[in-house]
Amino acid sequence: GGFSDTFAVPAYQADAVAAYKNSPDANLPPQRMWNGTGRGYPDVAALGGQKTPYCVEVGGIFQGVAGTSASSPVVAGVFAKLNGLRLKKGKPSLGFLNPFIYK
Repeated sequence: GGFSDTFAVPAYQADAVAAYKNSPDANLPPQRMWNGTGRGYPDVAALGGQKTPYCVEVGGIFQGVAGTSASSPVVAGVFAKLNGLRLKKGKPSLGFLNPFIYK
């Protein structure tokens, strides 16, 4: 994850970003190396670590992949499944989730 050089922190993310940057556990690099005014990303992740990578097959060889590039699609799949279940019951889809996940 990191902080955007393009997009400012949206209102729904402001409290979470401020709390993270003020946390002694954040272990951030020196301020000159990152944009302190940018939005945080990714908004969600799952199982993104090197100790428990996802197993994928590439060209007949299985290997582990990790990080937000591997985990964010899994989270998207979970929300797609939830949307499918909701639609099946005649309910609306979840819609834009970012404000909801920061509550």
